Amino acid sequence: MNNKILKVGTFFSGIGAPEKALERLKQEGYIKDYQVMFFSEIDKYAIKSYCAIHNISENLNLGDITKLSGKDLPRCNLWIGGFPCQDISAAGNMKGFEIESKTRSSLGWEMIRLLKEVNNKPEYVIFENVAMITSKKFKTTLELFKKDLKELGYTLYESVLSANDYEIPQMRKRYFLIAILNNCKKFSFPKAIKKSLFI
Repeated sequence: MNNKILKVGTFFSGIGAPEKALERLKQEGYIKDYQVMFFSEIDKYAIKSYCAIHNISENLNLGDITKLSGKDLPRCNLWIGGFPCQDISAAGNMKGFEIESKTRSSLGWEMIRLLKEVNNKPEYVIFENVAMITSKKFKTTLELFKKDLKELGYTLYESVLSANDYEIPQMRKRYFLIAILNNCKKFSFPKAIKKSLFI
């Protein structure tokens, strides 16, 4: 177990699913503890839910990511952002997430901007989105996204994971991109859990 308290900031925070995962990691002894330094959410109902679920003050919400300055963000070890998927998803119109597209999905580039501006970059950054982001249609944009992260000093690990492979009764595939600063830690994605039941 790591004895350091993990300082966390999340973007596009919703009701805080990653924070619930950190809570479980704490309970299972993988981390000593974590502290939410900030979250960034604009939906008023999600904000209320987030604060109720995690017993956190609304004062920690920084609001609209496009209005944030990296230099004003508190020091964190970990940033997490599941940026909007509507314009990448097959269920949407697949308008794309190019930086100049001004789609909802292009907001993921705001995290890149903040990483360029912040005084002390987080050691770890986790991005999450729909599996469609790895398709041929979005390959070029995704490679540019990863190129920026590499130029900022991050080593990248990526995979499409299915919830069904981790004892979650749901056929849901998601893309995860893990960025680790200066290659300070090695990372590997968890292996799929052998199923005793099939859905």
